[in-house]
Amino acid sequence: MFSKIIFGLLISLPALASYESAEAIYNKGATSLSGERRTIIELVESGYYFSAVPWMKNFLVQNTKPLDEDLEKAFDKMLYVTGVKPFETLPVEVLARSRSGNIRYILAKKLFKKNQPQEAMAELNKVGSDHSAYPYIAHMKGTIYSSLNRFPEAESQFRDCIKTSDSESSNTDSNIQKQQLILNRDYCIAGVARTQFAHKNFQQAELNYLDIQKSSFVWPEILFEEAWTSYYVKNYNRTLGKLVSYKAPVFDFIFKPEVEVLKALTYLKMCLYDDAKKTADDFYRDLYQPSKDLRSFLQSRGKNYKYYFDLMASHEKDQPAPLPIIASILNSVEKEGAFIEMKDAFTRAIAEYNKIGNNNSTGFRTKLLSNLKIVLDEYRTVLGAHVRAGMVMKYAELYSSFEGMSYIKLEILALRKERLYKTDSSSSGNKRGDIKYIERNDKQYFWTFNGEFWADELGDYVFALRSEC
Repeated sequence: MFSKIIFGLLISLPALASYESAEAIYNKGATSLSGERRTIIELVESGYYFSAVPWMKNFLVQNTKPLDEDLEKAFDKMLYVTGVKPFETLPVEVLARSRSGNIRYILAKKLFKKNQPQEAMAELNKVGSDHSAYPYIAHMKGTIYSSLNRFPEAESQFRDCIKTSDSESSNTDSNIQKQQLILNRDYCIAGVARTQFAHKNFQQAELNYLDIQKSSFVWPEILFEEAWTSYYVKNYNRTLGKLVSYKAPVFDFIFKPEVEVLKALTYLKMCLYDDAKKTADDFYRDLYQPSKDLRSFLQSRGKNYKYYFDLMASHEKDQPAPLPIIASILNSVEKEGAFIEMKDAFTRAIAEYNKIGNNNSTGFRTKLLSNLKIVLDEYRTVLGAHVRAGMVMKYAELYSSFEGMSYIKLEILALRKERLYKTDSSSSGNKRGDIKYIERNDKQYFWTFNGEFWADELGDYVFALRSEC
Protein backbone atom coordinates (compact mmCIF):
# COMPACT_ATOMS: atom_id res chain seq x y z
CA MET A 1 0.00 0.00 0.00
CA PHE A 2 2.79 2.43 0.90
CA SER A 3 4.56 1.83 -2.41
CA LYS A 4 1.31 2.55 -4.28
CA ILE A 5 0.92 5.85 -2.44
CA ILE A 6 4.49 6.84 -3.27
CA PHE A 7 3.93 5.88 -6.92
CA GLY A 8 0.79 7.99 -6.98
CA LEU A 9 2.67 10.96 -5.62
CA LEU A 10 5.36 10.55 -8.26
CA ILE A 11 2.77 10.41 -11.02
CA SER A 12 1.13 13.60 -9.78
CA LEU A 13 4.32 15.66 -9.56
CA PRO A 14 4.45 16.74 -13.24
CA ALA A 15 0.89 17.99 -12.92
CA LEU A 16 2.15 20.61 -10.48
CA ALA A 17 4.39 22.07 -13.16
CA SER A 18 3.03 25.21 -14.80
CA TYR A 19 3.97 28.37 -16.64
CA GLU A 20 3.70 30.31 -13.38
CA SER A 21 6.02 27.97 -11.47
CA ALA A 22 8.54 28.11 -14.33
CA GLU A 23 8.40 31.89 -14.19
CA ALA A 24 8.94 31.84 -10.43
CA ILE A 25 12.05 29.66 -10.85
CA TYR A 26 13.33 31.94 -13.63
CA ASN A 27 12.89 35.02 -11.47
CA LYS A 28 14.98 33.42 -8.74
CA GLY A 29 18.05 33.33 -10.96
CA ALA A 30 17.94 31.62 -14.36
CA THR A 31 21.21 33.31 -15.27
CA SER A 32 23.11 30.66 -13.29
CA LEU A 33 23.54 27.14 -14.65
CA SER A 34 21.62 25.65 -11.74
CA GLY A 35 18.79 28.15 -12.27
CA GLU A 36 18.80 27.46 -15.99
CA ARG A 37 18.61 23.72 -15.27
CA ARG A 38 15.58 24.11 -12.99
CA THR A 39 13.83 26.39 -15.49
CA ILE A 40 14.40 23.91 -18.33
CA ILE A 41 12.92 21.03 -16.31
CA GLU A 42 9.90 23.09 -15.26
CA LEU A 43 9.22 24.32 -18.80
CA VAL A 44 9.42 20.81 -20.23
CA GLU A 45 7.11 19.44 -17.53
CA SER A 46 4.71 22.28 -18.34
CA GLY A 47 4.75 21.41 -22.05
CA TYR A 48 6.83 24.41 -23.23
CA TYR A 49 9.43 22.33 -25.05
CA PHE A 50 10.59 24.76 -27.73
CA SER A 51 10.94 27.71 -25.35
CA ALA A 52 13.53 25.71 -23.43
CA VAL A 53 15.65 24.73 -26.48
CA PRO A 54 18.06 27.73 -26.46
CA TRP A 55 18.58 27.32 -22.72
CA MET A 56 19.19 23.59 -23.16
CA LYS A 57 21.75 24.26 -25.87
CA ASN A 58 23.47 26.86 -23.72
CA PHE A 59 23.49 24.46 -20.78
CA LEU A 60 25.19 21.80 -22.91
CA VAL A 61 27.84 24.32 -23.99
CA GLN A 62 28.50 25.67 -20.49
CA ASN A 63 28.16 22.50 -18.45
CA THR A 64 31.10 20.08 -18.45
CA LYS A 65 29.48 17.37 -16.31
CA PRO A 66 27.12 14.53 -17.30
CA LEU A 67 23.43 15.40 -17.23
CA ASP A 68 21.72 14.43 -14.00
CA GLU A 69 18.75 12.03 -14.06
CA ASP A 70 16.02 14.69 -13.93
CA LEU A 71 17.54 16.82 -16.69
CA GLU A 72 18.18 13.72 -18.81
CA LYS A 73 14.49 12.82 -18.56
CA ALA A 74 13.48 16.37 -19.46
CA PHE A 75 15.84 16.27 -22.45
CA ASP A 76 14.25 12.96 -23.55
CA LYS A 77 10.79 14.53 -23.51
CA MET A 78 12.04 17.61 -25.32
CA LEU A 79 13.62 15.61 -28.15
CA TYR A 80 10.48 13.58 -28.77
CA VAL A 81 8.69 16.83 -29.59
CA THR A 82 11.42 19.02 -31.10
CA GLY A 83 13.46 16.31 -32.80
CA VAL A 84 17.26 16.33 -32.81
CA LYS A 85 17.68 18.95 -35.54
CA PRO A 86 17.97 21.96 -33.19
CA PHE A 87 20.91 20.30 -31.44
CA GLU A 88 22.82 19.09 -34.49
CA THR A 89 24.28 22.58 -34.88
CA LEU A 90 26.26 22.23 -31.64
CA PRO A 91 30.02 21.73 -32.16
CA VAL A 92 31.40 18.19 -32.00
CA GLU A 93 33.68 19.11 -29.10
CA VAL A 94 30.67 20.24 -27.03
CA LEU A 95 28.71 17.08 -27.74
CA ALA A 96 31.73 14.81 -27.20
CA ARG A 97 32.20 15.73 -23.55
CA SER A 98 28.75 14.60 -22.50
CA ARG A 99 27.82 11.09 -21.39
CA SER A 100 24.11 11.57 -22.16
CA GLY A 101 22.72 8.82 -24.39
CA ASN A 102 20.69 11.35 -26.38
CA ILE A 103 23.71 13.54 -27.00
CA ARG A 104 25.81 10.54 -28.04
CA TYR A 105 23.11 9.76 -30.62
CA ILE A 106 23.22 13.34 -31.94
CA LEU A 107 27.03 13.24 -32.00
CA ALA A 108 27.00 9.94 -33.88
CA LYS A 109 24.71 11.45 -36.53
CA LYS A 110 27.14 14.34 -37.01
CA LEU A 111 30.15 12.03 -37.21
CA PHE A 112 28.45 9.72 -39.70
CA LYS A 113 27.57 12.71 -41.91
CA LYS A 114 31.25 13.70 -41.72
CA ASN A 115 32.12 10.23 -43.13
CA GLN A 116 33.48 8.98 -39.82
CA PRO A 117 31.49 5.74 -39.40
CA GLN A 118 33.87 4.05 -36.96
CA GLU A 119 33.85 7.05 -34.63
CA ALA A 120 30.06 7.25 -34.90
CA MET A 121 29.74 3.56 -34.01
CA ALA A 122 32.02 4.04 -30.99
CA GLU A 123 29.65 6.69 -29.62
CA LEU A 124 26.56 4.53 -30.21
CA ASN A 125 28.15 1.55 -28.48
CA LYS A 126 28.34 3.60 -25.27
CA VAL A 127 24.54 3.76 -25.04
CA GLY A 128 22.79 0.87 -23.28
CA SER A 129 19.88 -1.10 -24.73
CA ASP A 130 17.64 0.17 -21.92
CA HIS A 131 17.91 3.80 -23.10
CA SER A 132 14.78 5.37 -24.55
CA ALA A 133 16.64 6.29 -27.75
CA TYR A 134 17.83 2.71 -28.32
CA PRO A 135 15.42 1.90 -31.22
CA TYR A 136 16.89 4.82 -33.15
CA ILE A 137 20.42 3.89 -32.11
CA ALA A 138 19.89 0.33 -33.42
CA HIS A 139 18.62 1.84 -36.67
CA MET A 140 21.72 3.99 -37.05
CA LYS A 141 24.00 1.07 -36.21
CA GLY A 142 22.37 -0.95 -38.96
CA THR A 143 22.87 1.92 -41.40
CA ILE A 144 26.53 2.27 -40.45
CA TYR A 145 27.20 -1.45 -40.76
CA SER A 146 25.53 -1.41 -44.19
CA SER A 147 27.80 1.43 -45.31
CA LEU A 148 30.77 -0.71 -44.25
CA ASN A 149 29.40 -3.76 -46.15
CA ARG A 150 29.11 -5.70 -42.91
CA PHE A 151 25.78 -7.19 -43.87
CA PRO A 152 25.19 -9.80 -41.12
CA GLU A 153 25.79 -7.19 -38.39
CA ALA A 154 23.60 -4.70 -40.27
CA GLU A 155 20.70 -7.13 -40.53
CA SER A 156 21.02 -8.04 -36.85
CA GLN A 157 20.82 -4.37 -35.83
CA PHE A 158 17.85 -3.68 -38.10
CA ARG A 159 15.99 -6.63 -36.61
CA ASP A 160 16.80 -5.36 -33.11
CA CYS A 161 15.44 -1.98 -34.20
CA ILE A 162 12.19 -3.59 -35.39
CA LYS A 163 11.73 -5.46 -32.12
CA THR A 164 12.50 -2.53 -29.82
CA SER A 165 10.48 -0.04 -31.89
CA ASP A 166 7.44 -2.33 -31.69
CA SER A 167 7.93 -2.78 -27.96
CA GLU A 168 8.37 0.93 -27.21
CA SER A 169 5.44 1.98 -29.42
CA SER A 170 3.18 -0.42 -27.50
CA ASN A 171 4.26 1.05 -24.16
CA THR A 172 3.91 4.76 -24.89
CA ASP A 173 0.76 6.85 -24.51
CA SER A 174 2.13 9.67 -26.65
CA ASN A 175 0.82 9.68 -30.22
CA ILE A 176 3.89 11.61 -31.35
CA GLN A 177 6.26 9.01 -29.92
CA LYS A 178 4.13 6.15 -31.24
CA GLN A 179 4.15 7.54 -34.79
CA GLN A 180 7.90 8.16 -34.69
CA LEU A 181 8.60 4.64 -33.43
CA ILE A 182 6.34 3.01 -36.03
CA LEU A 183 8.05 5.00 -38.78
CA ASN A 184 11.44 3.99 -37.35
CA ARG A 185 10.32 0.33 -37.36
CA ASP A 186 9.22 0.52 -40.99
CA TYR A 187 12.53 2.02 -42.06
CA CYS A 188 14.27 -0.84 -40.26
CA ILE A 189 12.11 -3.42 -42.05
CA ALA A 190 13.27 -1.74 -45.25
CA GLY A 191 16.81 -1.85 -43.85
CA VAL A 192 16.61 -5.65 -43.52
CA ALA A 193 15.41 -5.96 -47.13
CA ARG A 194 18.03 -3.49 -48.41
CA THR A 195 20.78 -5.38 -46.60
CA GLN A 196 19.66 -8.66 -48.15
CA PHE A 197 19.46 -6.96 -51.55
CA ALA A 198 23.01 -5.59 -51.17
CA HIS A 199 24.11 -9.11 -50.19
CA LYS A 200 22.49 -10.37 -53.44
CA ASN A 201 19.91 -12.39 -51.52
CA PHE A 202 17.20 -11.05 -53.80
CA GLN A 203 14.44 -13.58 -53.17
CA GLN A 204 14.60 -13.08 -49.40
CA ALA A 205 14.72 -9.31 -49.89
CA GLU A 206 11.59 -9.53 -52.02
CA LEU A 207 9.73 -11.28 -49.19
CA ASN A 208 10.88 -8.81 -46.55
CA TYR A 209 9.87 -5.75 -48.59
CA LEU A 210 6.33 -7.13 -48.58
CA ASP A 211 6.24 -6.86 -44.76
CA ILE A 212 5.93 -3.07 -45.00
CA GLN A 213 2.29 -2.01 -44.80
CA LYS A 214 0.91 0.05 -47.67
CA SER A 215 -0.33 2.61 -45.14
CA SER A 216 3.26 3.39 -44.12
CA PHE A 217 4.97 6.64 -45.13
CA VAL A 218 7.88 4.44 -46.22
CA TRP A 219 5.96 2.31 -48.69
CA PRO A 220 5.73 4.62 -51.76
CA GLU A 221 9.52 4.89 -52.01
CA ILE A 222 9.96 1.18 -51.23
CA LEU A 223 7.80 0.16 -54.20
CA PHE A 224 10.60 1.22 -56.56
CA GLU A 225 13.10 -0.88 -54.62
CA GLU A 226 10.72 -3.83 -54.83
CA ALA A 227 10.64 -3.35 -58.59
CA TRP A 228 14.45 -3.55 -58.73
CA THR A 229 14.35 -6.71 -56.61
CA SER A 230 11.93 -8.33 -59.07
CA TYR A 231 14.22 -7.23 -61.89
CA TYR A 232 17.21 -9.01 -60.35
CA VAL A 233 15.27 -12.25 -59.87
CA LYS A 234 14.36 -11.88 -63.57
CA ASN A 235 10.66 -11.54 -62.86
CA TYR A 236 10.36 -8.72 -65.37
CA ASN A 237 6.58 -8.80 -65.62
CA ARG A 238 6.32 -8.10 -61.90
CA THR A 239 8.84 -5.27 -62.24
CA LEU A 240 6.63 -3.62 -64.85
CA GLY A 241 3.57 -4.22 -62.72
CA LYS A 242 5.09 -2.49 -59.70
CA LEU A 243 6.22 0.45 -61.81
CA VAL A 244 2.78 0.96 -63.34
CA SER A 245 1.45 1.63 -59.82
CA TYR A 246 3.22 4.99 -59.98
CA LYS A 247 0.68 5.99 -62.64
CA ALA A 248 -2.09 5.87 -60.03
CA PRO A 249 -3.52 9.30 -59.05
CA VAL A 250 -2.69 8.60 -55.39
CA PHE A 251 1.01 8.71 -56.38
CA ASP A 252 0.82 11.98 -58.29
CA PHE A 253 3.14 13.56 -55.70
CA ILE A 254 6.03 11.24 -56.56
CA PHE A 255 8.74 12.62 -58.84
CA LYS A 256 11.06 9.71 -59.57
CA PRO A 257 12.68 9.77 -63.01
CA GLU A 258 14.45 6.44 -62.37
CA VAL A 259 11.07 4.72 -62.70
CA GLU A 260 11.10 5.31 -66.45
CA VAL A 261 14.71 4.17 -66.73
CA LEU A 262 13.95 0.88 -65.00
CA LYS A 263 10.87 0.43 -67.17
CA ALA A 264 12.89 0.91 -70.37
CA LEU A 265 15.63 -1.38 -69.07
CA THR A 266 13.05 -4.07 -68.27
CA TYR A 267 11.53 -3.90 -71.76
CA LEU A 268 15.06 -4.16 -73.11
CA LYS A 269 15.69 -7.31 -71.08
CA MET A 270 12.53 -8.83 -72.57
CA CYS A 271 13.64 -7.81 -76.08
CA LEU A 272 10.54 -5.62 -76.41
CA TYR A 273 12.50 -2.99 -78.28
CA ASP A 274 9.58 -0.89 -79.51
CA ASP A 275 8.30 -0.50 -75.94
CA ALA A 276 11.80 0.33 -74.68
CA LYS A 277 12.31 2.91 -77.42
CA LYS A 278 8.96 4.58 -76.79
CA THR A 279 9.68 4.81 -73.05
CA ALA A 280 13.08 6.41 -73.74
CA ASP A 281 11.71 8.79 -76.37
CA ASP A 282 8.88 9.91 -74.08
CA PHE A 283 11.38 10.46 -71.26
CA TYR A 284 13.54 12.77 -73.40
CA ARG A 285 10.50 14.61 -74.76
CA ASP A 286 8.99 15.24 -71.32
CA LEU A 287 12.07 15.93 -69.17
CA TYR A 288 15.07 17.07 -71.24
CA GLN A 289 14.25 20.79 -71.38
CA PRO A 290 12.70 20.91 -67.87
CA SER A 291 15.90 19.38 -66.44
CA LYS A 292 17.97 22.14 -68.07
CA ASP A 293 15.58 24.76 -66.67
CA LEU A 294 15.87 23.20 -63.21
CA ARG A 295 19.67 23.36 -63.36
CA SER A 296 19.57 27.08 -64.28
CA PHE A 297 17.10 27.75 -61.48
CA LEU A 298 19.26 26.05 -58.84
CA GLN A 299 22.35 27.92 -60.00
CA SER A 300 20.56 31.27 -59.87
CA ARG A 301 19.33 30.82 -56.27
CA GLY A 302 22.46 29.41 -54.67
CA LYS A 303 22.02 28.51 -50.99
CA ASN A 304 19.38 31.08 -50.18
CA TYR A 305 17.52 28.85 -47.71
CA LYS A 306 15.00 31.55 -46.83
CA TYR A 307 13.96 31.66 -50.48
CA TYR A 308 13.42 27.89 -50.55
CA PHE A 309 11.43 28.02 -47.32
CA ASP A 310 9.19 30.74 -48.79
CA LEU A 311 8.95 28.77 -52.04
CA MET A 312 7.55 25.73 -50.22
CA ALA A 313 5.25 27.92 -48.11
CA SER A 314 3.83 29.46 -51.29
CA HIS A 315 3.45 26.03 -52.85
CA GLU A 316 1.48 24.81 -49.84
CA LYS A 317 -0.89 27.74 -50.37
CA ASP A 318 -1.46 26.52 -53.97
CA GLN A 319 0.43 29.42 -55.49
CA PRO A 320 2.12 28.64 -58.84
CA ALA A 321 5.76 27.54 -58.80
CA PRO A 322 8.38 29.19 -61.04
CA LEU A 323 8.44 26.04 -63.23
CA PRO A 324 6.14 23.00 -63.58
CA ILE A 325 9.03 20.66 -62.75
CA ILE A 326 9.63 22.59 -59.52
CA ALA A 327 5.99 22.12 -58.55
CA SER A 328 6.37 18.37 -59.13
CA ILE A 329 9.49 18.20 -56.96
CA LEU A 330 7.89 20.26 -54.19
CA ASN A 331 4.95 17.84 -54.20
CA SER A 332 7.43 15.03 -53.65
CA VAL A 333 9.47 16.77 -50.94
CA GLU A 334 6.45 17.79 -48.85
CA LYS A 335 5.39 14.13 -48.57
CA GLU A 336 8.75 12.93 -47.24
CA GLY A 337 8.74 11.60 -43.69
CA ALA A 338 11.72 13.77 -42.66
CA PHE A 339 10.10 16.94 -44.02
CA ILE A 340 6.76 16.15 -42.39
CA GLU A 341 8.46 15.58 -39.03
CA MET A 342 10.34 18.89 -39.21
CA LYS A 343 7.26 20.75 -40.44
CA ASP A 344 5.19 19.33 -37.58
CA ALA A 345 7.83 20.49 -35.08
CA PHE A 346 7.85 23.95 -36.70
CA THR A 347 4.04 24.13 -36.49
CA ARG A 348 4.06 23.13 -32.82
CA ALA A 349 6.72 25.78 -32.12
CA ILE A 350 4.46 28.42 -33.71
CA ALA A 351 1.55 27.23 -31.57
CA GLU A 352 3.73 27.52 -28.47
CA TYR A 353 4.77 31.04 -29.50
CA ASN A 354 1.12 32.08 -29.84
CA LYS A 355 0.21 30.45 -26.53
CA ILE A 356 2.93 32.32 -24.64
CA GLY A 357 2.06 35.53 -26.45
CA ASN A 358 -1.37 35.44 -24.81
CA ASN A 359 0.16 35.63 -21.32
CA ASN A 360 0.65 38.86 -19.39
CA SER A 361 3.64 40.91 -20.46
CA THR A 362 6.58 40.17 -18.14
CA GLY A 363 10.32 39.79 -18.48
CA PHE A 364 9.86 36.00 -18.50
CA ARG A 365 7.34 36.16 -21.34
CA THR A 366 9.67 38.46 -23.31
CA LYS A 367 12.57 36.04 -22.84
CA LEU A 368 10.53 33.00 -23.90
CA LEU A 369 9.28 34.76 -27.02
CA SER A 370 12.88 35.70 -27.83
CA ASN A 371 13.89 32.05 -27.38
CA LEU A 372 11.11 30.92 -29.68
CA LYS A 373 12.05 33.43 -32.38
CA ILE A 374 15.54 31.89 -32.40
CA VAL A 375 14.08 28.38 -32.65
CA LEU A 376 11.63 29.35 -35.41
CA ASP A 377 14.40 31.01 -37.45
CA GLU A 378 16.52 27.85 -37.13
CA TYR A 379 13.61 25.68 -38.30
CA ARG A 380 13.03 27.96 -41.28
CA THR A 381 16.67 27.57 -42.23
CA VAL A 382 16.60 23.80 -41.77
CA LEU A 383 13.37 23.42 -43.74
CA GLY A 384 14.65 25.66 -46.52
CA ALA A 385 17.90 23.69 -46.66
CA HIS A 386 15.91 20.45 -46.83
CA VAL A 387 13.80 21.75 -49.73
CA ARG A 388 16.88 22.85 -51.64
CA ALA A 389 18.65 19.54 -50.94
CA GLY A 390 15.60 17.71 -52.26
CA MET A 391 15.67 19.72 -55.47
CA VAL A 392 19.41 19.20 -55.92
CA MET A 393 18.96 15.48 -55.34
CA LYS A 394 16.16 15.30 -57.92
CA TYR A 395 18.35 17.10 -60.44
CA ALA A 396 21.11 14.57 -59.74
CA GLU A 397 18.61 11.75 -60.29
CA LEU A 398 17.55 13.34 -63.58
CA TYR A 399 21.17 13.65 -64.71
CA SER A 400 21.86 10.02 -63.83
CA SER A 401 18.61 8.94 -65.51
CA PHE A 402 19.54 10.66 -68.77
CA GLU A 403 22.87 8.84 -68.71
CA GLY A 404 21.01 5.56 -68.24
CA MET A 405 18.53 6.35 -70.99
CA SER A 406 21.36 7.26 -73.38
CA TYR A 407 22.87 3.82 -72.84
CA ILE A 408 19.49 2.16 -73.35
CA LYS A 409 18.83 4.05 -76.60
CA LEU A 410 22.20 2.96 -77.99
CA GLU A 411 21.61 -0.62 -76.87
CA ILE A 412 18.18 -0.65 -78.54
CA LEU A 413 19.70 0.46 -81.84
CA ALA A 414 22.35 -2.26 -81.69
CA LEU A 415 19.95 -5.04 -80.74
CA ARG A 416 17.31 -4.07 -83.29
CA LYS A 417 19.99 -4.05 -85.97
CA GLU A 418 21.14 -7.49 -84.83
CA ARG A 419 17.58 -8.80 -85.03
CA LEU A 420 17.23 -7.56 -88.61
CA TYR A 421 20.10 -9.79 -89.71
CA LYS A 422 18.75 -12.91 -88.03
CA THR A 423 17.12 -15.46 -90.28
CA ASP A 424 14.97 -16.83 -87.46
CA SER A 425 11.63 -15.21 -88.18
CA SER A 426 9.78 -16.61 -85.18
CA SER A 427 7.59 -14.00 -83.54
CA SER A 428 5.16 -13.71 -80.72
CA GLY A 429 2.23 -12.96 -83.01
CA ASN A 430 -0.50 -10.61 -81.96
CA LYS A 431 -1.06 -12.08 -78.50
CA ARG A 432 1.31 -10.36 -76.09
CA GLY A 433 -0.16 -11.26 -72.70
CA ASP A 434 -0.89 -14.57 -71.02
CA ILE A 435 -1.33 -15.53 -67.38
CA LYS A 436 1.16 -18.36 -67.79
CA TYR A 437 3.97 -15.80 -67.90
CA ILE A 438 3.19 -14.59 -64.37
CA GLU A 439 5.37 -15.72 -61.47
CA ARG A 440 4.49 -15.22 -57.80
CA ASN A 441 5.66 -16.11 -54.30
CA ASP A 442 3.68 -17.10 -51.19
CA LYS A 443 2.87 -13.49 -50.28
CA GLN A 444 1.59 -12.52 -53.73
CA TYR A 445 -1.91 -13.04 -55.16
CA PHE A 446 -3.83 -12.48 -58.39
CA TRP A 447 -6.12 -9.53 -59.16
CA THR A 448 -7.64 -8.74 -62.53
CA PHE A 449 -6.79 -5.20 -63.67
CA ASN A 450 -9.87 -3.49 -65.12
CA GLY A 451 -8.31 -0.13 -65.97
CA GLU A 452 -8.81 1.45 -62.53
CA PHE A 453 -6.40 1.79 -59.63
CA TRP A 454 -7.56 0.57 -56.21
CA ALA A 455 -5.66 1.26 -53.00
CA ASP A 456 -5.48 -2.38 -51.92
CA GLU A 457 -4.11 -3.44 -55.33
CA LEU A 458 -1.36 -0.83 -55.67
CA GLY A 459 2.06 -2.46 -55.80
CA ASP A 460 0.58 -5.86 -56.64
CA TYR A 461 0.04 -5.42 -60.36
CA VAL A 462 1.97 -7.69 -62.68
CA PHE A 463 2.25 -7.70 -66.47
CA ALA A 464 1.78 -10.89 -68.46
CA LEU A 465 4.11 -10.25 -71.39
CA ARG A 466 6.14 -12.93 -73.13
CA SER A 467 9.81 -12.25 -73.61
CA GLU A 468 10.75 -11.93 -77.25
CA CYS A 469 14.41 -12.78 -76.72
